[in-house]
Amino acid sequence: MACHETVSCPRCERTFECRVGTILRCQCQDVVLTEEERYFIQQHYSGCLCAGCLREMQAIYRQPEASS
Repeated sequence: MACHETVSCPRCERTFECRVGTILRCQCQDVVLTEEERYFIQQHYSGCLCAGCLREMQAIYRQPEASS
């Protein structure tokens, strides 16, 4: 049986369903991140972020001053 868990995003504290047992159906699969973007996010948060926060962190990373 697939492992689904309701978790709180460590960034915005919204709850969402983490589908680590069926990762291809998880909300985070809608956000395509590069290895560099993943590393950047991991430096700031541990655990799963909601898709909205993943997109926001990706945008922060992509800002010109963040990459310098």
